Amino acid sequence: MLLHSPQQFARLCAIFMTALSLFFAALTAAAATTKEITEQGLSAQRNGDYDLAKFYYEQAAEQGYDEAQNNLGYMYQQGLGVKTDYARAKFYYEQAAAQGNANAHNYLGFIYENGLGVKKDYARAKSYYEQAAAQGFAVAKHNLGGLYARGLGVKLDYARAKSYFEQAAAQGVAEAQHGLGLIYYQGLGVKTDYARAKSYFEQAVAQGVAKAQYSLGAMYYKGDGVKKDYARAKSYFEQAAAQGDEEAAEVLRKYF
Repeated sequence: MLLHSPQQFARLCAIFMTALSLFFAALTAAAATTKEITEQGLSAQRNGDYDLAKFYYEQAAEQGYDEAQNNLGYMYQQGLGVKTDYARAKFYYEQAAAQGNANAHNYLGFIYENGLGVKKDYARAKSYYEQAAAQGFAVAKHNLGGLYARGLGVKLDYARAKSYFEQAAAQGVAEAQHGLGLIYYQGLGVKTDYARAKSYFEQAVAQGVAKAQYSLGAMYYKGDGVKKDYARAKSYFEQAAAQGDEEAAEVLRKYF
């Protein structure tokens, strides 16, 4: 009689359950639309079942559904249940983008801006961001603002950066709210305005942006537009550091 250790038995059970899940998923997918299949994939992804999510996405992607192609690209970009593979991520994004998927255009821009598996190419990044922004995709507007704010592949232009950040912030993009806060805090192309900076930082903090927590901490530490308050500064730095912000962690080590 073949005996298994408890660990081996648990592993065999896990393999069996995965196979069973995929079997029933195949039966379900056979009678569903590509949109329904993709929604099932999203549900599995939210539950942390990446094998099942990938299975559903592949079923829909093979039938040419752009949202599934985009989601597969994201899984490979982030290494969700698969080994990180920027080439495969790019492949799926390109398939989705060819069908006009704004999210995929934005991700392709991100890949070229950051050199993920490709040589950095700010011109191509800008082009992809612009295609996504033209469809109203808020994150792409923020990313375009970032290019202009840093002069990456374009002439440094705080006015255009501010315009893109404002558009994205109006659509609720927290990072754009923080970007606007920095523009007013540092007086980048505008008159320094600590009150407006604080307002934008607070909007971003309400959505959990670590850099905004750091920026608010800096305002209270320095007394920029507010009364100096080291306790509040420390609290914001701690919140940012807890999310992995290295600048905040360094400030805490040095000054608190």
